Amino acid sequence: MAAQTHEGFPTRDEIEGYWDWDKIHAPRPLTPLAGDAVVMAMGEGFTIAQHDFGTPLSLKCRMINNYFYSSFAPDYTGITETPEELQSRYDRMLSTDAMRIGERWVNEWEPSLIPILERARTADYSSMSDEEMLTALDEQLANLVYYWTIHGWINLVLVPSNALTEFYNAEFSPEDPTEAYELMQGYRTKSVQAAQGLWRLSRIVRASPTLTEVFQSSEPRAIEMALSFSNEGQAFFAELRPFLDEFGWRSDGIYEIGEATWRENLAIPLNTIQGYLALDEHHDPEAVFQRAVKRREALVATAKAKLAGRPEKLARFDELLEASRYNLQVTEDHSYWIDQMGIATFRHFALQFAERLVEKGLLADREDVFFLYKTELRDALANGVDMKAAVADRRADILKSALVVPPDHLGEPTPALADPFFVSLVDKMLGLLPVEPSTEADVINGVAASPGVFTGTAKVVRTLVEASKLQQGDVMVCEMTLPTWVPLFATVSAVVADSGGVLSHCAIVAREFHLPAVVGTRVGTTAIKDGMTVTVDGSKGRVRIETR
Repeated sequence: MAAQTHEGFPTRDEIEGYWDWDKIHAPRPLTPLAGDAVVMAMGEGFTIAQHDFGTPLSLKCRMINNYFYSSFAPDYTGITETPEELQSRYDRMLSTDAMRIGERWVNEWEPSLIPILERARTADYSSMSDEEMLTALDEQLANLVYYWTIHGWINLVLVPSNALTEFYNAEFSPEDPTEAYELMQGYRTKSVQAAQGLWRLSRIVRASPTLTEVFQSSEPRAIEMALSFSNEGQAFFAELRPFLDEFGWRSDGIYEIGEATWRENLAIPLNTIQGYLALDEHHDPEAVFQRAVKRREALVATAKAKLAGRPEKLARFDELLEASRYNLQVTEDHSYWIDQMGIATFRHFALQFAERLVEKGLLADREDVFFLYKTELRDALANGVDMKAAVADRRADILKSALVVPPDHLGEPTPALADPFFVSLVDKMLGLLPVEPSTEADVINGVAASPGVFTGTAKVVRTLVEASKLQQGDVMVCEMTLPTWVPLFATVSAVVADSGGVLSHCAIVAREFHLPAVVGTRVGTTAIKDGMTVTVDGSKGRVRIETR
């Protein structure tokens, strides 16, 4: 194969190892603080967890031209066991402890996060001395490693989920390859609660002619100002604020702490409410949830009836079903606490830290803090180092990086690992293993994520602020989705995503909403343009461009 020709990126002989661009979580360039604090903490935390549960795999992270690349590779540094002892412990983990990961999340890890995050949300940073702020910085950075260590452990929930689907497919050979994954849907999560809260707010708007007029006649960014001029608008804000106190610690991204949260940019939640106004009660998140429950219960009842005469098989099915019932909850709720609130509270702290640097004349604007590295935060506050020139250079560098499409992979490919955890994470969730490209010019191949076929108008959406252009009957074409995107699934009829596997967030939610979906296309948002008519076959993993 020819060497990579992407300008500014290393060729195979210029980089050691094999690296994947994490497009599912970081499709755009990251600011220096996001890469240095958040991403590197993730690599450290994941590696701690992975070594603790017995695999020698380490997560290596690096920023190249401001894009995030990662690599899972064996690393025996600090491991005192022999390879045989380590493998024995890991095998026990996969066969026993991995089955209890969901329970540990509910009973151990989630409860430990809540008080830490509550302190981060409510701390009075303005009353702290500079020395106390530097101590708080160390605490925040240590918290990030702790969050990602928990995240590294809960990735194991994919192992029993993958085992359940393999068992189901082997026993029943369903016509639709996505059917087994519906066994894990229909459980309450923070995403369901957030969607229900937004739906309730949309019903308040629909009940008021005054509010309805504002939402229907204004762009999302103008709604906030328009509402402030009426008593009904003020009353609506009184309902919105408690929702944002609970669910507003989130943004479009995961690693990028430079992204404004819903609490800061009301256009995002107001935009989602605007989209809900045209929907009838069939799209009520509670109704969607109950349909997902009904579908899961029907599949389980049918499977148990077929296994009734084989007690050992039935017992194994029940075991896998119980372990996998936590998959959706862990997938959605860990994001609420770690990927969203954990990163949002670090952003909150960084902005408070930046205000001191602005007051001292070391930064021009508090948003400039995201263009510093960890050590520079300390140096600026402790030693009065002026960072304004460095920030200007880095802003320009980020803008330059945004004009480049990075290669999906860097380095020399290595043999695929047979490790069950690695396969579950890299293939089923991240969808990093390549999909056979289509030989037809108007067909895009991807991963079959959610069953059904739909033909409609494509709308390319890269951020939640763009979501107002989505209407019923549209096909949402996106780079990836996060729990913050869940409400959008109620407003469209099919989904196409550049990244992700069959256990990715996008795939899981599409199945909950019974929307045909194809993920892992890699090229969906570049090959498909707004207004094209496309057919999404979520059972075969194919997207056909019908009209251009």
